[in-house]
Amino acid sequence: MEEDSIDLKQANKYDKIVKENMESVLPVFMKDVLQLDISASREIPDDLQYTKERKPDVLKEITDRHNNTFILHIEWQSQNDKNMAYRMAEYAVMLYRKYGIPVKQYVIFMGKDAVTMKTTIRHENLKFWYKIIPLNGIEYKFFLQSDKPEVKVFAILANFGNDNIEKALKNILQEINPSADGDLTEGKHINQLRVLVQLCNDNVKLKFKHMISTRTFFKMKDDAFYQIGREEEKAENQMQTAIRMKELGYDTESISKVFNIPVSEVEKLINPES
Repeated sequence: MEEDSIDLKQANKYDKIVKENMESVLPVFMKDVLQLDISASREIPDDLQYTKERKPDVLKEITDRHNNTFILHIEWQSQNDKNMAYRMAEYAVMLYRKYGIPVKQYVIFMGKDAVTMKTTIRHENLKFWYKIIPLNGIEYKFFLQSDKPEVKVFAILANFGNDNIEKALKNILQEINPSADGDLTEGKHINQLRVLVQLCNDNVKLKFKHMISTRTFFKMKDDAFYQIGREEEKAENQMQTAIRMKELGYDTESISKVFNIPVSEVEKLINPES
């Protein structure tokens, strides 16, 4: 793995948000971003078994209003992958082989950096291409015009246009706050913003952190999901501290006494993947 790549734990958080919001986001993307004129759509199995199993992010059989039928394949990507074209080509070949109809492929890029992934393969006996759509190339107000908070949260990764960072973030927070369905959902989408903002540049991250740490948008003592966020932050700091203490030579029993937690919990902190 490259040094500047996103760690697996953080990448899993992005994947989780995409999956949770996909039902609301996908129709918007298919109609207004991918410009697909759809008359019918049906789910198809997303496990592709060949030499190895592949599980696409989005896989649908689409029939447009001209009665053309094709497979729609979408991948969400949070960082550049030098092998993306080959990955997409592998999917395409397996899908063509399995279904025998045309395949349209898109990568939705959520990263803050410029896209450097190749979209074509040109060899003597192979020509292949797919399309990349960077979220930072879409104006953030496009997402805010939706009536669904699951769509609105992706405004944080979009282009702020002529609005400065503070104004854009204020608009996003104000839109998501009242649009959510009750306190539970509201907290969920605010926490999704906390995760997605990590894909933004440092100026956006700092301004966002400042906004949600003040009383401008939330009554912190009464905001249950702010407290959840604080607990998550505390747990993350505790894990980092435990790992550092272990590196410095402390045994698990000593660390358990420092944090006043069982040795078994210390082991989980030090080895979260085990």
